[in-house]
Amino acid sequence: MGNCTFTDINEQTMISFAERIIGKYTNDLNGPVLFFLGGIHGNEPAGVLAIQRVFEKLNAIAPPFHGKCIGIAGNLPALRLGVRYIECDLNRLWSASERDRIYSSDRLNTEETQQREIMEIIETEACNSSTPVIIADLHTTSASRGFFSIVTYDAENIRLASSLYAPVILKMTDSLTSTTNIFMKDRQFHGLTFEAGQHDDPASVDNHEAAIWLLMEAAGCIESEYIPGFEAYRNHLISEAAGLPRYVEVIYRHGITPEDEYETSPGFANYSTVKAGEIVAKDKRGPVTAPADGMMLMPLYQKQGDEGFFLIRELDQQALSYDI
Repeated sequence: MGNCTFTDINEQTMISFAERIIGKYTNDLNGPVLFFLGGIHGNEPAGVLAIQRVFEKLNAIAPPFHGKCIGIAGNLPALRLGVRYIECDLNRLWSASERDRIYSSDRLNTEETQQREIMEIIETEACNSSTPVIIADLHTTSASRGFFSIVTYDAENIRLASSLYAPVILKMTDSLTSTTNIFMKDRQFHGLTFEAGQHDDPASVDNHEAAIWLLMEAAGCIESEYIPGFEAYRNHLISEAAGLPRYVEVIYRHGITPEDEYETSPGFANYSTVKAGEIVAKDKRGPVTAPADGMMLMPLYQKQGDEGFFLIRELDQQALSYDI
């Protein structure tokens, strides 16, 4: 995508992740408050790096902008160490019960402290705005081809996700009930989680950057004519999505604990086809098999995580209740 490439993403992570607010941009024109949240998992720096790129360009070109854009770095201690989390998964602390518990406690662990700081920024900005609030939570995956959006079943969320051309994953939040998607739903904010590729792939930064620009345009914050290279960003995401399903739903989640000694079998990628009964992993009890025909999503190839894999199946757009 033009000059938006890195030779080694690991060199970029030498940045000192010290500041929670990556950037803010507004022209005080009426429009939504748009948050981009990167690095909720500390071994996923691509979102933070892309947000930094975008704010550098926004400040340089100073385009007309409706609303306000705010970039937030997520798990700062974990980002500095390059690990998913320090004590618990920051992306499992966003249900109403978890938020209430964290807000009422004066003894918080590392991730609970991070969550409260992030939530206070979002809530402060939201309370000071009479316009819609949109959150894009930027992630990457341990397996290859991790290119998709996750949304709750809401027409505006599906529209925003569809503007990125990546597969749109539905029903993930039926089994993951404490992620940022749930926070958005509870607070009646719009938004999505966007997975841009594999953790260490430089293309993941490019994909995140392109997605940020397209989301700003889709949200009505900035017209495409003011985004240098807009068509290149759009065509880049279309190219990344080539051959992938458009809409899919989650049909199975394989939850794990550290005590399971779970290991995914080698060779699986996102969207790998599997058959019911096929061995896809092993744990201390023996082989782990797929319970149904489907496609693999987020097969785990890292030490930390609560899910070994998900199974998905493609949906016909006509099966959706919403017009996209």
